[in-house]
Amino acid sequence: MRGRKNVRTIRFCMAAMAMLLLAGNAALADDAQRRNYLDEKSMQLIQEAVFEVVVLKPAKDSLSYEKPLPFDLLPFAIRTDKYYSIGTAFAIGPDQFVSASHVMNLDEESQYPEVLLRDTEGALYAIDKITKFSDHRDFVIFSLKDKKADRYFEVNRKPMLNQTVFAVGNALGQGVVIRDGLYTSNTKEEVDGAWDWMRFSAAASPGNSGGPLLDRDGKVVGIVLRKSSNENLNYALSIAEALDAKAAIASSYKKAAYRLDIMDMTKMGTYKKEISLPKSYGELKRELVGDFNKFSDRLLKDLLAEYRGDIFPNGDGSIQMLHSTYSAVFPHMIMKGEDGNWDAFFAEETKRADLGKNGYLTYGNMKNSLFLYIQKPDDISLKTFYSDSKLFMDLVLKGIYFNRQVASEKIKITSFGKAVEDYRHTDAWGRKWFVRTWLMEYTDGKIITFSLPVPNGFITIMKAGQTGTVDSGYLPDLKVYADFVYLSYYGTLKQWQEFLAMKDAVPAVFSTVELNFSKKELQFRSKRLAFSYTPEVMKITENSDASLLFSFFRDGNKVVWDVAGVTMGEDKNNRTVFTVYRNIKPAKELRDSYHSDWENIVGRKFPYNSSAYFKEGQTIIRSVHAGGGDGKNSTANRQVLYTVTLDVEGSVEQQAMESRLAKIDAALAVAE
Repeated sequence: MRGRKNVRTIRFCMAAMAMLLLAGNAALADDAQRRNYLDEKSMQLIQEAVFEVVVLKPAKDSLSYEKPLPFDLLPFAIRTDKYYSIGTAFAIGPDQFVSASHVMNLDEESQYPEVLLRDTEGALYAIDKITKFSDHRDFVIFSLKDKKADRYFEVNRKPMLNQTVFAVGNALGQGVVIRDGLYTSNTKEEVDGAWDWMRFSAAASPGNSGGPLLDRDGKVVGIVLRKSSNENLNYALSIAEALDAKAAIASSYKKAAYRLDIMDMTKMGTYKKEISLPKSYGELKRELVGDFNKFSDRLLKDLLAEYRGDIFPNGDGSIQMLHSTYSAVFPHMIMKGEDGNWDAFFAEETKRADLGKNGYLTYGNMKNSLFLYIQKPDDISLKTFYSDSKLFMDLVLKGIYFNRQVASEKIKITSFGKAVEDYRHTDAWGRKWFVRTWLMEYTDGKIITFSLPVPNGFITIMKAGQTGTVDSGYLPDLKVYADFVYLSYYGTLKQWQEFLAMKDAVPAVFSTVELNFSKKELQFRSKRLAFSYTPEVMKITENSDASLLFSFFRDGNKVVWDVAGVTMGEDKNNRTVFTVYRNIKPAKELRDSYHSDWENIVGRKFPYNSSAYFKEGQTIIRSVHAGGGDGKNSTANRQVLYTVTLDVEGSVEQQAMESRLAKIDAALAVAE
């Protein structure tokens, strides 16, 4: 009995040992399945088959700074590198190199003429031919000039979920790093589910894009692309998806929605293009950029054409704007409001900066653009101010802070130099915009300004961004926005004299405007209104000021942009002025306030009854001009009536105010 028991015990122990050995072997096998490191052979392959994607740092810097740039604060490797590192690429064959398409900047204009590959020894290689490309799947396959890969990765077309993977890439431009994680799941491509994106938990940094996603055996399973926007996972494209894509084809597919800041209408479009390959980097870039820009231009034209009947100045939503006149020395923008009506909007918040010698800059944001009003300093002639792009931008930089960041330091930019582009754009109303651009070479950036001459300077719209975004996106938008800018023209008589002499800069409508003055008389004439006055009515000096209130209104069957009001001031430093204002009989669709104001004008009711009143330190008197029309219709039947308002600083008696107002009114001549 005792011996049998021992035999059983020995057998049990042997069985248990066998089970432990099996369990140990299973654990070893499981560890092999899940190990979070690559073997030495794979590590060596990474050194030889993974490359940085780089662009040459610009040799030129057009910018000037308030002090030397502190490059010594940058790490040595970055400070001394002649190239910017922008991504990663890898080899899967002697003549097959792979990266993410977005790394290569093939579909946008750029100041960088080409991208290069750099190996771990620092050797540089130019792209020879692109053999396969898809911006939708986000990959590119290409060959190199004078370089064949001696060693390259094998591929694993069917990786298993929940297995260890390694994201290999050029992290933050600090060299190639390897990070492990799990291949966690797949998710369908967003448009129509045409393929699966791989999702993985291995960390990825800027610069990893285009690098290989490896399995535990060092084989490529995917191309690292991007980080998820709402979870701590990263995306890759299966290498099989790239290899199985159409051969010798560059495929571009983009869903586009064209929107303008001035309205809520949108034009959707789908861009599809296939280009035969192989092609050089430059050839493919030119074709992709040029063709997509044509598509984008068509989309904008289609947007404006499709909604033409509802875009200002057309449609019921424009009626209110066509009956309104505003004082807008700081530029306004005509935009569609939430109520569906078009109106002139202005920046909710503006800031002012002194430029010296009576010059100043006022600026504020509207939607996604910066609007500026720049009054030039007195010691700069208007001709010089208009013609000198460097001077113009240097003055802007005195008021608006632009900086270049180097490490933790922000260094003020004091000059962008002379504009690299300087030309004119005439908008739909005959206004001549000065279009200028400046480069920020160090960041592939560009600044664009649209500036409209006014008597004492410029009103300007400014935008900044990546070079291609400015050229292909902001520029066509700004050409549209130019048609929707609403402004008044203000200046002293001296400034007006200089401005009106600049025939090449003033809008076409100013061919009908005359403003002449001497010590004895001032004369004004426009297409619909003329008047003159002497110092007996109001003092006339070079410092007297004038504001022309331009607006949009119907003239027969068309909408015109013309003078709808004139304000003449005694002196720029006081508030004694008179204003002649064009009033339109309101359309029945307009709200009651328009109709009640018109009834007050027609009936010469207060405040249009020549009765003076005191308000905020001024005596004010208004009347309705009886002239104009065809001489057959009574005031009540006219479509347009002019009102005259006199504002005088301090308290003035009724008789004195009435006498001055009568002299102004008697000198008016209305030609409509």
